[in-house]
Parts: sequence; C-alpha cells; structure tokens
Amino acid sequence: MGTEYQNIYRQVYNVREDEHLLAETDNVTCVLSRRGLLAAAYSASNELLSIHYAAYGKERPVWELDFFEQLFAQEPLLVRQDKIKKVFVLTSSNLIIPEELYDNNEAKAWFDQIHFSEPNDSLEYYQLQKENAWYVYSIPHGINELVKINCRSAVVMPLPIYQLSGKTNQTSIQCFITCEQACVTIHSNNKLLWHRVFDYAAAEDIAYEIRLICKEHKLNADKLTISCDTMSATEYAAANALSQYFTAITDGIQQSIKGLWQPTLSFVKQLTTCA
Repeated sequence: MGTEYQNIYRQVYNVREDEHLLAETDNVTCVLSRRGLLAAAYSASNELLSIHYAAYGKERPVWELDFFEQLFAQEPLLVRQDKIKKVFVLTSSNLIIPEELYDNNEAKAWFDQIHFSEPNDSLEYYQLQKENAWYVYSIPHGINELVKINCRSAVVMPLPIYQLSGKTNQTSIQCFITCEQACVTIHSNNKLLWHRVFDYAAAEDIAYEIRLICKEHKLNADKLTISCDTMSATEYAAANALSQYFTAITDGIQQSIKGLWQPTLSFVKQLTTCA
C-alpha cells in the first residue's frame, strides 16, 4: 500500500497480515538513495518480514538531511538501532579501479578529476574481490554522520555491489531503478564491461543508454534479457516498460515480473547475500 503524508510518499509491504509481525524482526537492512529510504526487516532465519519505503519529490533538494533524520527517529523498523545490520548507499559519484591500478593515495585524485564532491563529503573504498577491483564512492557528509550515529552495528556498503558480486560466461545486464536513477551493470564472458548510475525521466532513457553501450561492445541488444530490480512498487511501471525495448525483462533472480512488488522483493532477497 502507499500513502502520502506531509509531502512524503510512503509504502509498506508485509509478508502476511499479522499485528505482531514486526516483533519477529531480528535484523534490518537499510537502503539510502538521494530522495528515498527503504528498510527491510528479516527474521532470525533471514526470511523477509516487511518492507517500509519513504521518499520525497524533486521539489526538494537531494539528500535532504531533515527527511532522513525524521525517518531514523520515527520509522518503526529503524528505531531499534542495534538491529540495523546493513546499510547500502546509492550515489552517482563512483569510480571502479582495477586492482592492478589501484593506489589508495592516488584514488582520491582520480576520483576528483571525474566527480565533484563537497570538501567534507566522505570518500569510501570498497574492495570488489570477485571483480579484482575497488569501488570508490562518496557519501554526503550529513548522511555519513547520520549513519554513524544511528547504525553503529551496521556494515556500510555501496548499493551496486549486489550487481558486482558475481560473474557469468553469458552476457548479463542488471538494472536497478529508483524513482529517478538507474544503476546498470553489464558483464560478458566473465568480464565487467560497463557500470554506471545515471538519471532518467522515462524507461526509454534507460533503454537508450543500455542499447548504446551494447552497440559499442558489439552486443546484439535485441537478443538480450534484462534483469531489473526496483527500490519500491512505484517503479514497477518503468521496469515493465523496458520490455518494449528488449526481448525479455525479468527480476534480478530471473523470474518474470508480474506484480508491483516483485522487482523489489527480488532486490531485498539479493541483498541478504551481500556481506
């Protein structure tokens, strides 16, 4: 279900109707994007119990601290700080550096040549062992401090690692979409070909970017299946619309997309495999 309150749009998904459902929560995973936050509650056996999502519109600035502060103070899945075990952050300011080229002292200089970040933003480094590379990304200062205060028991990771944690002999295109950004990763023959987080206004913008890269790498986009996950049920329409441009669209675990929440359920299931 979805509701709008004080210019904040909220959605809740529960695996079953049970007023005591949240009492079974053993651990919580939190996902932050620049205008939204998802919290997923799991049982002790890592079975999904509930998803709570909140976001605000483009009339307000990105990474608005008041929005995130209120959620950490009031959201039922986030008030028990000790249960928040994983925090994933999605930001378009990122850089992948191959292991053989990586130098911690030079990484910031390389990053600054490509992306603008505020002086006090936090630059984070995450090793992609299966890709033999490092993922460098920035987190806005206020958000970084908020996470440190409210998620003291959590491991903080870049969201795209769930797409960058495996290789395949076949061509694989993975797409994750929020209400305004797409995170796309392309593998082929056990190699990472392309990764980018970018803005979009319609599904055709995402399709254009993917088909352009496919053309550049001589991949036949007309014969490819796209796996697509979403931040919330809101993006179902955009995910479904991608089927106009490719042979088939599935969720991230290769199931046909049939329900509003299915691409989000696929997404949070995959997050459980990230360390």
